[in-house]
Amino acid sequence: MIPSRLVGGRYLVLDGLGAGAMGPVWRAQDKVTGRPVVVRELHLPGRPTAADHTRFRDALLREARLVGALRDPGLLTVHDVLSDGELDLLVTEYTDGVRLSDHTSAGGRLSYEDALDLARRLLGTLGRAHEVGLVHGAIRPAAVVLAEGGRIAFTDTGLARARLAVDPTGGPVSAADDLRGLGETLARTAALEPPFADLVDRLRSAEPPTVQEALAELEEAGERRRTWFGFRRA
Repeated sequence: MIPSRLVGGRYLVLDGLGAGAMGPVWRAQDKVTGRPVVVRELHLPGRPTAADHTRFRDALLREARLVGALRDPGLLTVHDVLSDGELDLLVTEYTDGVRLSDHTSAGGRLSYEDALDLARRLLGTLGRAHEVGLVHGAIRPAAVVLAEGGRIAFTDTGLARARLAVDPTGGPVSAADDLRGLGETLARTAALEPPFADLVDRLRSAEPPTVQEALAELEEAGERRRTWFGFRRA
């Protein structure tokens, strides 16, 4: 796509936002509502047929409905799933913010306290998502947005599972994959000290803890940190 192009009869492409999990990402304007949106190009591997594109969009719509029904601040709202010629597109809400990967590349690793807060909020979102059968499937630093107002949200939710409808390479994705992905994300972006580092190691393991277990360990890590600082000030 190129800037100034109108896709789907209503989304005016403005400028590029970088690369997503399956292709370029664009900032655009919805000409019907006037609101800013994000348009994601979704490129399927190989030489997909028309039937492949249809199966993929149907699967993506199922994932989008789960996101919409959940209405969780930790998930970007999906506005539309459409095609433009042979190109599949996903339209989501636009938020002023920065990807976690870019934030840490520019400013270094998250502090211990910021990492605890990020982990707590993302685990809460994953817990609510998993309860309704929604799996992200591709959690990484570039799939986490630090938005204005302190909001932290996942991008690309459901893309990995929708892609399985036409490309089963790698097998199904699961809630455990999400927890391992979060562990890897924290390992790459956060300042790791015991006991938080121990939890991150468990999240990255072959058998990660459940969301509930991880949240309990996270609270314990925070409490031990507060106790340690209390002793230092005494």
